[in-house]
Amino acid sequence: MDTIGPEVSLPFGKELAANEKKTRDKAVRSLKKFIATGADLSKSDLLKLWKGLFYCYWMSDKPLVQQALAQDLGSLLLDLSTDSFIPFLEAFWEIHCTQWHGIDRIRLDKYYMLLRRMIFFAFLYLANQDWNEEMTEAYMTMLLEGPMHPTDRSKPDSIRYHIIDIYFEELDKILELQREQGEEIHLDMDAIKRPLVVSSKDAINKVTRKKAKEALAARKQQEKEDEDEEKEEDENVEDASEEPEQVQVEEEKIASEESEPEQDVEEEVKPKKSSSSSKKRKASTKKQSKKRKL
Repeated sequence: MDTIGPEVSLPFGKELAANEKKTRDKAVRSLKKFIATGADLSKSDLLKLWKGLFYCYWMSDKPLVQQALAQDLGSLLLDLSTDSFIPFLEAFWEIHCTQWHGIDRIRLDKYYMLLRRMIFFAFLYLANQDWNEEMTEAYMTMLLEGPMHPTDRSKPDSIRYHIIDIYFEELDKILELQREQGEEIHLDMDAIKRPLVVSSKDAINKVTRKKAKEALAARKQQEKEDEDEEKEEDENVEDASEEPEQVQVEEEKIASEESEPEQDVEEEVKPKKSSSSSKKRKASTKKQSKKRKL
């Protein structure tokens, strides 16, 4: 066991793959502390580590235990330094691609779950790095040189298929988290799509090419729908901002229409008043003329 300080150490594979769950859990906790120190590991050490973790996961039988361990192993990525991120994932994918055909059908689903968590936490790591262009490109290159290699027949097709199936789904979970937290997303979607674009064109497996094309087409359609929805929301906001002005204009118009009849009535009444007063004046004039005659 490699040690850094009196309490932080890198567990051996036999501890990670122990029969007793307590021993395995203790080894994983020890590994997490070790990684948090930022210690650099050689490629050989990383491969040994992931070989031990592969069997650590193999030994987890109950669904809740499997889910918790997949979460713990995936979250190890978040404690890695930027220099260790890619080598750590390279070792993960190399071990799982090598060991994949030895996984029995009963255990296959739980390993698919582990792959999903690793994809999720890899995207989360990149998001925490503000989708750094260099880091993102390095990650995409790692995928294309590893599990998504378009022409390497040693890489299991079922792993390729699974990555294609969950790729954008896991990405969207991260983007949704960022939106909920009000973060600005500086994501180069073309760079993110590169592994699938390459697979859709260069994969020697016809099924891989087809699945990659379908995933990209579905993503394009979703982006269009999101764009249309966003445009519609913007238009609704504009309409809502114009409503008060329209209401005010309508109210002024109604007020104007209501006031017009009153003016007409006044105009009609005024001539009548002037007519009656003129009659009175004529009557008084006649009386005065009679008096003069008398």
